[in-house]
Parts: sequence; C-alpha cells; structure tokens
Amino acid sequence: MNEHSSPLVSVIIPTFNRPKYFREALESALNQTYRNIEVVVSDNSTEDDTERLIWDYCDTRIKYFRHKNFDAHDNWNFARSYNNPAAEYVNWLMDDDIFYPTKLEKMLAVYLNNPDVSLVTSAKNFIDADGKVTGSNKIMFKKNAKLSGDKAGRLLFMLDNYIGEPTTVLIRKKFLRGGDLCWHADETGFFSLVDVSTWLQLLSKGNLVVLKECLSGFRKHAKQATYWSNTYAVTPISWVKLLKSAWEQKIFIRDEREFRMAVMRIIPSCTNRLKDFYDKNFTSKEVEALEKTFFALVESLRNGCKIELPTIEYSAQDAIKKIR
Repeated sequence: MNEHSSPLVSVIIPTFNRPKYFREALESALNQTYRNIEVVVSDNSTEDDTERLIWDYCDTRIKYFRHKNFDAHDNWNFARSYNNPAAEYVNWLMDDDIFYPTKLEKMLAVYLNNPDVSLVTSAKNFIDADGKVTGSNKIMFKKNAKLSGDKAGRLLFMLDNYIGEPTTVLIRKKFLRGGDLCWHADETGFFSLVDVSTWLQLLSKGNLVVLKECLSGFRKHAKQATYWSNTYAVTPISWVKLLKSAWEQKIFIRDEREFRMAVMRIIPSCTNRLKDFYDKNFTSKEVEALEKTFFALVESLRNGCKIELPTIEYSAQDAIKKIR
C-alpha cells in the first residue's frame, strides 16, 4: 500500500487484570505488517501490573487510559465508544486474544477494493491458556466469499454469530450510525451481544466479505466471562431482543417462515441454559428474566409472531457466579 492508500486504523484493547495475556495481545497489534495504526488501551484493572507494563514500550502509537473506578461494562463502553475522527477503520482486540501479523493488511486490502463493504471477517484459530492452537472454524469458510448485507444479517439469526467476536472483525467506520455502534434500540442494562448488534448495524448499510485464512486467535480459558451467570442468562435474551427488532422493522427477517426458523434456533439455547441453572439450583433476576423471555418466545409462535418481552432486571455484581 502506498502513502495515499494507508488509512489510519484504531486498534482498541479493553483490559482488566490480565497482564500476561494483555502483553501478548498488545504485541500482536504492534507487530502488524500494516503500520499506520493507533493502539488504544482502556484499563480498569484493580492492580498496577498492566500500567507498569505499558511503560516498557516506547511506541508513540500507544494511547493508554486508566479507569480504576470503571466496572467491566463501563470499560467496554469506553472502548467501543472511542472515536478518533482521523481513523477510518476500527478493530477491537480483546485482551486475551491475538492478531496474526498480516490481519489488518489483508482486511484493509479488501476494503480498498470494495467500497460497498462495511464488514470484513475471517476464519480464526482457537488457542488455549498457553497459546497453543487447539482448533479453528475454517470448516465454515472453505473459500473467500462476499455476501450481501441482507443475506449476511439473516444468516446471523439462522446460524448464530458466525461472523465472530470483536477481535475477528475489522469495520469501516463510515457505515456506523453517527458513530453509534448499537443497532438495537434497547441496549440498556447488561446487553451481552454488543458485537452482534454492531454487525447488524453495519450489515444494514453495506456488504460482508469473509476471508478463509485464520487471521486471529480466540483464546479459550477458565477465566472467560462466557459462563458467568449473568452473561450466560442474558445472551439468549439479547438474541430475542435483536430478533424482535429485526422482525418489527422487517430488516433481515421479513416473513413468518424466517421468523419461526430464527425462533427455533434460539429456543434450544434458552432451554439448555435454564436446565443448567435448574441443575445447580441457581436463581437470579437474570434467570427469572430468561424464563419469562423463553415463555414469550414460545408464545410468539402461537400469537401471530408477536414477541412481548418482559421487563428485565439485573443482579448486583457480587451476586454473579460461574455456572460451568
């Protein structure tokens, strides 16, 4: 790429008390073959190890923000709302994941040749706590592909989040709605599918390109938030919210057959998670909301595809426990 085709990319890393993983994530960003980047670190750690680590790097591309009083949601909201007007593209990098060296270069090449594309993703490797590759999702991406935004968004509801987590995706900021990453109108409280909501927002404005090469590593380890009780209960609720919005606006989901297919994909997730909660004799405001949402989802199959969502309340942070 020449000087005139080298737009600035914001790489944004929210981090919390994981200095070892964070160092690997940070270095994977700084070592990109594409050099015109800024690396924005949003740190809400209760310990000082990450802040001390930052000073080991004499790289002017790093911008470090310390937020000792932020909780996890505050920190993520800061990271996802950071908006440097000079940066045309943004890629979030979770502090336990890694970029492979050519990720940004190869994804930017797609954008520069496809002005209609709002979202570029790729296959990814799964890595363990020690960074060893344990598998990949390459089977889903046997070849590079370009999908219309409408088809790509509909497939999200039919296939789950095949596009990937924040680390996996590079986005073109001009397709965002005034810098707002949310697509869904009701993302208050603890909304656990902010990434999917962002993908839907972008796909409502442009198209998707999928690259078959693994360009990032998604780490699976014991301290992930996926199976903490609030996340575990709220994730299917968030899917229902997104489906309700898509159906009512007739975006991505336009007829009753598509609606019912999407409902039937979400129902097993609700039932399996409720069973896990029942097996552990665990209850919370989130679990109660999941039960009500499940019944509303089933009822929608009998009342003309209308989803009447219950009011959702959230537990205090200290009530959270791990379910799996």
